[in-house]
Amino acid sequence: MGELANRRVLAPLFLILLTQTVITMSSYALPVIAPLAAADIGMKPSSVGALMTIVYLCAMVVGLGTGSLIGRFGATRVFQLLLFCTIIGILALATAHPAMAVVGAMCIGIATGPMNPSGSSVLARISPPRWQPFLFSVKQCGTPAGGMLAGALLPALALLYDWRLALIVIPVIGVAMILLLAFNRDAIDEPVRRAAPFSFAETARTLKLVTTHIELRRYSITGFIFAACQLSAGSYLVVYLWEDVALSPTQAGAIYAVFHASGVTARVILGFVAGRLIPTHILLALLGATMAIGTAVLTLFTPEWPLWTIYAVVIALGASGNGWVGLFLSEVARLAPDGEIAGATGGVQVFMYSGIGGGPTLFLAILTVSGGYQAPFLFFAAAAFLASGLLMARRRPT
Repeated sequence: MGELANRRVLAPLFLILLTQTVITMSSYALPVIAPLAAADIGMKPSSVGALMTIVYLCAMVVGLGTGSLIGRFGATRVFQLLLFCTIIGILALATAHPAMAVVGAMCIGIATGPMNPSGSSVLARISPPRWQPFLFSVKQCGTPAGGMLAGALLPALALLYDWRLALIVIPVIGVAMILLLAFNRDAIDEPVRRAAPFSFAETARTLKLVTTHIELRRYSITGFIFAACQLSAGSYLVVYLWEDVALSPTQAGAIYAVFHASGVTARVILGFVAGRLIPTHILLALLGATMAIGTAVLTLFTPEWPLWTIYAVVIALGASGNGWVGLFLSEVARLAPDGEIAGATGGVQVFMYSGIGGGPTLFLAILTVSGGYQAPFLFFAAAAFLASGLLMARRRPT
């Protein structure tokens, strides 16, 4: 434990965690605010799936160039640029115009893409090897923490004041983070950087790396499925609880916050256990099975269910659906060739973000055809079981 108790490790971890929280809060603002903002923007609440697709399609493309961005500007400047894009995206969304909502989703996607590869490259450099899964899991707590803050703060502020004013909280925090990073640049940046201009050849090489490496390919497929299941459930949970289970927007937002809060706790505990008591790939497979069961049980919700039982199911779903990412990225960093952590993470992330972007769209398509939420939830539950089985399959040497 003494290896962790020094500024060289804790300062970068803290700064990356806060940055990731702000950026993720901006993306989760879309599904959380949808029931209240959709009419003003001129969209249906279920159209949030299309906006989330735009976010993650942009993230998928931009994330491929993370290695070049870090090499050229350093991690601190990259994080500041991502926060600036987040601010612009939220301000565009607050204009309540459908075209600007699309622009806002694109800006948030640009901010989201390099977030994980940038953080992974920094943490892999400063992490003591036996604590790497733990530190990656703590870093990834920024994702459910952002969702938790979005679910807890935005609906309440929107009902008290206005949904536009509620959104302005995010740019205010973003500006504060940009300033905080400016005063702590040495804690994050490498002492020496390589000049690496962005090129399409670099992105193609990154994709080739993760598709030809046996284990990285396995994790790319698994990440695609897990991410699709996670974001499909997360994107439609508030609207589903509001429309089908007859909960108020405030109740649905509170449950959404708990969905993410359980992920924060799970990531810390799972990061401590992974590689010590249970092999990481087995733990990931167990999380996939739990995600599948939790997603299937969502279809059983009715207005007659006691509220505490809904909370119990959502907590289990949040712990598994939000708990896998830190362990997953730690494994990707471990498997990556020397000097290729940012590239490998960016490449695998293409598949993750393909799932994240395509999952809500596929959910909406199944929802439209079937006319109810049961069919899409059951479809993604089955997919999570398949991904869990893939991780449990015989692992080949790399």
